[in-house]
Amino acid sequence: TAGVLRRKMIEDAGGWQHDTLTEDSDLSYRAQLKGWRFVYVPAIECPSELPVETHAFQVQQFRWAKGLTQVAIKLLPSILKAPIPWRVKAEAFFHLTPNISYPLMVLLSALMLPVMIVRFYMGWFQMLLIDVPLIMMTFWPLFAFYLTAQRELNPRGWKRSILMLPFLMAAGVALTLINTRAVIEALAGKQTAFVRTPKFAIAGQKVKVSGTKYRRRSGWLPYLELAVGTYFVGMAAWAVDSMNYLALPFLSLFVGGYYWAGLTTLYQEFQTRLRWKAQLAMSRTAAR
Repeated sequence: TAGVLRRKMIEDAGGWQHDTLTEDSDLSYRAQLKGWRFVYVPAIECPSELPVETHAFQVQQFRWAKGLTQVAIKLLPSILKAPIPWRVKAEAFFHLTPNISYPLMVLLSALMLPVMIVRFYMGWFQMLLIDVPLIMMTFWPLFAFYLTAQRELNPRGWKRSILMLPFLMAAGVALTLINTRAVIEALAGKQTAFVRTPKFAIAGQKVKVSGTKYRRRSGWLPYLELAVGTYFVGMAAWAVDSMNYLALPFLSLFVGGYYWAGLTTLYQEFQTRLRWKAQLAMSRTAAR
């Protein structure tokens, strides 16, 4: 993301404030409440580097999830009271509060097995009558949102993007645990430092993982993700045993998301430790 802001606008909106982790969103909303308007120019492109490592991606999303929730707490009351159209208020509400869904996904993960058991004993007709409409209502807006964006970017080849949507959803599952923590910290008013996303300067060259700074260790997170992923493997096994095959595609998103996050994070950190040891050995040899 990139933008150009007029100095007069920044000053009129109250200046750059550091009480949220997404200062740009905070400033943008305050400026719009002051009557300023933004112009989106799709013809101007600004290349940017996506996170190379899984945990770096999660840390970036943690910062955005917590920051937007902080902005919601800070500005939503003013936005809802402002003399602006209701559709603008609705857009602001849905833009600032989507990360509340992550704690709900944790609750869903915990309750899914007992719910599956209850659904099984209700019978197939009740399951199809209740579950299928809910699943369609849940996934259709997501598909429509991303396919519309892909069609705008690539009018000829956008249909190929349909094949990537399940992987996109699994990547969203991979953010569940860390973003749940982000939302809880924001709601609790806990302030944390701005953690930068590691950059590798990969444009036009191979990735040099050892050349970046401010990298962070993942700690307990990948192990918890693997544990939750294993819990969903058990649910998938129960679904097969009870012939509840309709649940398998849904469960596979959770298994794939949690396992991808946990395994790739541990693998990348293991590779990093090997490189550090090799560099240390080389430096000691050179010192001799």
